[in-house]
Amino acid sequence: MPSTTPSAVTLAISGKVTVELSTDGKGPEIGKSCTPPKGSKVRAGAEVRVTDSDGEILGAYGLEPGVTRGSSSFKTCDFGFLFKVPGASENYVMTVEGFPPMPYSREDIRRGLSLWETGQGTLSQ
Repeated sequence: MPSTTPSAVTLAISGKVTVELSTDGKGPEIGKSCTPPKGSKVRAGAEVRVTDSDGEILGAYGLEPGVTRGSSSFKTCDFGFLFKVPGASENYVMTVEGFPPMPYSREDIRRGLSLWETGQGTLSQ
């Protein structure tokens, strides 16, 4: 007889945290590894943590090493993340190490998360 227990719903969380490298084309070639400029709080390995609306930790992942993106004149350093958490909740809170928590709906997460470190040292969507 088949089990009547529903299978666990999982939610894939993917995205990137972007840091500006240059507006004059200087820096690593596009697609090469990079490190953020001095003063940035973003770093490879920084913990990305997701909790449900009750504060229960659902999963954590370290930011991947930075990769240079952009154009010949404007360059960024992008740090990716991808992991899965239980997805039964409608609302989640994500924290990137060193920054304040940010609320997201399940639909926000399904679309992918793209965050930018501002000049003020905060994260913006």
